[in-house]
Amino acid sequence: MHTINSKTLTAEELADLHKWLQQYDINTSRLRREFSDVLPLAEMMKRDHPRLVDLNNFPKRSSVQLKVANWETFNYKILNKFNLTLGREFIELLSTGAPGAAEVLLHEIMRLKKRQRVVETRNAILAQEQIWEENDEVKTVVVNKQVGDGIVQVPQKMILYSLYEKMARDNQAKDLIIEANQKRLAHMENIIKVKTERIDELLMQMGKVPNKLCGNSPRLQCSSIPRLPSTSMISYEALGAIRKRHPNTPASSD
Repeated sequence: MHTINSKTLTAEELADLHKWLQQYDINTSRLRREFSDVLPLAEMMKRDHPRLVDLNNFPKRSSVQLKVANWETFNYKILNKFNLTLGREFIELLSTGAPGAAEVLLHEIMRLKKRQRVVETRNAILAQEQIWEENDEVKTVVVNKQVGDGIVQVPQKMILYSLYEKMARDNQAKDLIIEANQKRLAHMENIIKVKTERIDELLMQMGKVPNKLCGNSPRLQCSSIPRLPSTSMISYEALGAIRKRHPNTPASSD
């Protein structure tokens, strides 16, 4: 239960309140006097809650004592239904027309009504989505579109917003997977390139010309048996591999 007590509103809060009161045609310069009695507020609340508010319970009063009684009745019968209550001292401030008291109360009522609108809108959307879910996921609705100087009605397919959000999340997850795989592919291609260059270097040390060089230069002759000049230097491992494949290969002098 939220208790409404006296406080000071900011300039921004007062501006929002005055703008909100315009829709009720309320003169903001006479709030202290008009809202010293509960009747104007009861009339405001009855617009949105006609079954809850009975104006016969809140006759117009002139004395402070009777105004206090009216506020106490309204506090018990109406405000408690919305989890709001007025403090005893605040009721006396309202009844005596204390500066700022009416603004504080109306600001709380404004916040209450805005919260109710948000809840009503959300419930309406959920109810509509539930109706759609019971049928097909894709709906065809008729929308107005301007064609030239005229307005024509054309069918347009729509899906639930919750389905759209789910598809967007799924696509985002797939994009992350694709990006990770592309990075792995680039890394593997780089490894293959490095190993290919290393193999070519080893073949050149063994006296062989890589196949890709043989195909590009007609003057180079590729032979399976290496010809080792006396000045060439290769590793013992490479020399051992050559002797194993070609036993007649001469040994190098260290």
